[in-house]
Amino acid sequence: MKSLRILFFTLLLLPLLSAAQDSELYKFLKAIPGAGVIKRDTSAFSEFYILMLPQLVDHKNPSGASFMQRIFVGHEGFDKPTVMETEGYDAQWVTPRVKTELSSLLHGNQLYVEHRYFGASVPNPIDWKYLTAEQDAGDYHYIRGLLGQIYKGKWVASGVSKGGQTATEYKLFFPDDVDVTVPYVAPLNYQRLDSRIDKHFKTVGKREQRKHIKDIQLYLLKNKSKVLPEWKAIAAKNGLKFTIIDDESAYDYSVLEFPFSFWQYTADESRLPDLKTTSPGKMASYLIQIVPPFWYTDAANVYQAANYQFYTQLGYYEYDEKPFKKYLKNKDYPNSAFVPPNVPIVWDPSYQEKLKKFINGKPQHMIYIYGESDPWGATGAEIKPGSGSLKMVKAGGTHGTQIATLSPEQRKLVIETLDSWLGMDIR
Repeated sequence: MKSLRILFFTLLLLPLLSAAQDSELYKFLKAIPGAGVIKRDTSAFSEFYILMLPQLVDHKNPSGASFMQRIFVGHEGFDKPTVMETEGYDAQWVTPRVKTELSSLLHGNQLYVEHRYFGASVPNPIDWKYLTAEQDAGDYHYIRGLLGQIYKGKWVASGVSKGGQTATEYKLFFPDDVDVTVPYVAPLNYQRLDSRIDKHFKTVGKREQRKHIKDIQLYLLKNKSKVLPEWKAIAAKNGLKFTIIDDESAYDYSVLEFPFSFWQYTADESRLPDLKTTSPGKMASYLIQIVPPFWYTDAANVYQAANYQFYTQLGYYEYDEKPFKKYLKNKDYPNSAFVPPNVPIVWDPSYQEKLKKFINGKPQHMIYIYGESDPWGATGAEIKPGSGSLKMVKAGGTHGTQIATLSPEQRKLVIETLDSWLGMDIR
């Protein structure tokens, strides 16, 4: 009987004990009206939470509809720097063990924010007209104001690729929100189809490399009857099905995409196959390695929101089909074919006009990082030395360029600049 009484009182006390153990951060997050909070064990941070935060669909209409935006909160200390990572897509890959380069360098807090209209951060119903650069920026501005109530240290915004575009959007619309902005490999296109990308493919690497790549494309198309069946077999083995477009069209798209993906992620001449000794099977495997056929399947529909943004505000790229016309199944292969179906796609140049004016206006405390070979570097920020921001380009670098991969001299300058702007010693 005594043991039962002890058990009874213990059960009564459990909620009180749990509340007593709740951290200050957890209590703050739980107190946000309408928010959902899930705690996760972590070895990378002191605390880690998945926060589902109510956000306005239209930041110009405070009484309008809202959606839940997913934020991964890695906590180190209220007085530490806070790095807000502006993801350009969904962030379902983020785990309690994911720590970005800047969060590690600064030993800071990390707010990894999923982009609106991606992953678990999608309004219901979807109204595409609110997927804009200005509305994106409004999300981060709200997060900054809300969590700035507890994180009193320096703030840094950063993102990679399209996430770097997003960090730039945020800086453009709210230039005083954070102390430093570090966009990695961020394309800043000034047109719907920016001609600087086409020019890049005429100068990147060596002439022999560029010819070798074109010869590979010609091999893949001239020998389509032999390579395509091998390519289809590998795709089928990986469970990929082509229903958006047929398999031959997907193959043609892959061949046309080949130069972009090669220079974006590989840029290594030693990895170009010898066409004298290769086989259709090897070439099919190589093409799939450089251009995953995933992008032309139903599974890629999760990126329709990105394609919507590319063809309404952010800009994108198309292919030079002329050298290959007689080998292609279709007359045209536009990337605009992958925008959301039955949705009006109207190009709005006003954002890019603002973007160009912003960059030309010498924005302060931004560090842009690019790889020389990466096609997206062709439309990189045009930052001049001494203008109040930095632009670092890694020789021969790709879309995976980071601070750690820069030359020793470049890395030293970046670290010293961060030290100066943040008023801390991170070396």
